[in-house]
Amino acid sequence: MNTLAGTEGAVVAAVRPDSIAADVGLFPGDRLLTLNGRRPRDILEYKWLLAATTVQLRVVRPSGEEFLYDIEKPEEEELGLTFTAPVFDGVRTCRNRCIFCFLDQLPPGLRPCLYLRDDDYRLSFLQGNFITLTNLDAADLGRIERQRLSPLYVSVHAVDPELRGRLLGSPHPEPVLDLLAHLGRAEITVHAQVVICPGLNDGAALADTVERLAALWPAVASVGLVPVGLTRHRENLFPLNPVTPGLAEELVRKVGAWQRRFRKEGKGSFVHAADELYLAAGLPLPAAARYDGFPQLENGIGPARLFLDEIRKVRSRLPPKVLGRRRVAVVTGRMAVPLLRPVVQALNGVEGLSCALVPVTNRFFGEQVTAAGLLVGADVLAALKREAKPADLVLVPATALAHDPPVFLDGVGLLELAETLGVPVLPCGPRPASLVAAALSAEEVGR
Repeated sequence: MNTLAGTEGAVVAAVRPDSIAADVGLFPGDRLLTLNGRRPRDILEYKWLLAATTVQLRVVRPSGEEFLYDIEKPEEEELGLTFTAPVFDGVRTCRNRCIFCFLDQLPPGLRPCLYLRDDDYRLSFLQGNFITLTNLDAADLGRIERQRLSPLYVSVHAVDPELRGRLLGSPHPEPVLDLLAHLGRAEITVHAQVVICPGLNDGAALADTVERLAALWPAVASVGLVPVGLTRHRENLFPLNPVTPGLAEELVRKVGAWQRRFRKEGKGSFVHAADELYLAAGLPLPAAARYDGFPQLENGIGPARLFLDEIRKVRSRLPPKVLGRRRVAVVTGRMAVPLLRPVVQALNGVEGLSCALVPVTNRFFGEQVTAAGLLVGADVLAALKREAKPADLVLVPATALAHDPPVFLDGVGLLELAETLGVPVLPCGPRPASLVAAALSAEEVGR
């Protein structure tokens, strides 16, 4: 045993009971310094090094005491450790200054993690984060190929190097097609993203991007089109225009035509429009089969379709009535109103239950921001206070809250909101079943 100071290493978040780690005496808060003499840079390398029958761990306790553990185990058995972060040597940050970057449009004073400009290929593989590929070196590419880190999620935005460089805020061209082709030869699948900036990468530029990416199929397995997000805090930034309902309709119809052609070519739908574009255009969402297994669900492409399909199931399981009478307020952003309306209508068919949909205008970020996940506590409170009848229970979107403790982006906590309103406030998951279960929960109302 030695004594070691410092903060290096992978911090243990939890130790699974009855695991190898628990048996040898590891605890949350311990820091793994080396595994088999090597310092793992991330959870991927940790698992790679762990694939052995004999492993040696060098661990330091919060007190600074250092311990060495020699462990024999079956080759494929895990130790039972989880860590506070998936990367141990710091998140790779973005070196670009994209002219549409949402982080540049955040006001000061929010949670520090919100300002992190990650551009880390490891988080792309592990969590589906979109990366630009502009900060990779030969060693990074070698590791991606060697460890088969596939799929990756890549922000392409445009395939023309000059235009892509302009969008990324780079002083020089930023080619991407050769690199995507290289990854394809290494059997690394890519899901691509295009953030639509009207007047820049739509129109002919978008058609060129889609066609040239389709030529790389199946290495490039899908392309997602998402509208640029603009807040009211765009001071001294590149002037950008929002995607209007008219442009949204044009994009959706183009996507439909592309999908019909690509399916005939055996490439599946290939190109997909974000749910936000369909909702802005007032057009119906595609059937679930058109989403090719929903490869870009976290990019806002397909959640609305899954939501609508689930409504049919939960509607058939609603009880005819509830004990007593209660009024429930369902808080959401304006974009989700068409999706939530049929759920609220179904709940209002339950005797004893009165359910009101409360769309919140986003004053904090600006009225153009309509996603429920970007609502803040102050705007939610203002909207609820304008309601003619007070609620017995308030349901807010869980996507708008940080976990542990549950707080909105502006720092307003769930408990603070409940105390101000004088009624229970519950987070609600992004599925109809979650909303229905919360609305019908008499036990929660009685708290």
